[in-house]
Parts: sequence; structure tokens; C-alpha cells
Amino acid sequence: MTTFELLLQSIDLDTLSRIRTASELISVALGLTISYLAYLGYRRNQSRPMLFIALGFALILGVPGAALVILGFGLNVPVPIVNSVGQVSELAGLVAILYGLWTPQRT
Repeated sequence: MTTFELLLQSIDLDTLSRIRTASELISVALGLTISYLAYLGYRRNQSRPMLFIALGFALILGVPGAALVILGFGLNVPVPIVNSVGQVSELAGLVAILYGLWTPQRT
């Protein structure tokens, strides 16, 4: 047996699941923090592009993690559906950020 195989056999799946849940919660928290700071930038400067950037970060970092925690772990929704929700949210977030970066600043 190789060292890699021994390592795989020694991993406790319950512990790995808890670590995955914790990392998702951290991802959600960081995403919402970044989104909030971008939103504050929007309010301070009345910069409409910053509003789309804030929305994009919320969709990219906050929603997929929240979907996994709520739908996947809380409601036991099948993984392909949870992944689809996350993927659509990430794509919408990327479009929002792209729009925010390309939108000309109104003065």
C-alpha cells in the first residue's frame, strides 16, 4: 500500500464533512463582508458601478455557500440541484461585476 492510500483510509468522513461545512460558512461570511464593504463604497460615493460589484460579490461568494449550507445540509436537497443553484449564482455574479467594471462613471 502506498502512503497516499493509507492517508485516504485514515480520513474520518464525519470530520471531513465538518471541515467542509466550516469552510463554506467562512466563505459565506467573507463574501458577505466584501459585499457589505463594496455597498458602503457605493453609498459613500453614489457610484452605481460599485453597487453592481457589491451585488456580484454577494452572488459569487455568499449565495453558493449559503445554498450548500441551507439546501444541501439543512434540507437534504440533491447535490446536483445545489451545485446548479451555486453555478447560476456565480455566473450572475460574474456578469454583475463585469457590468460594474464596464459601466462608465456618471458625474
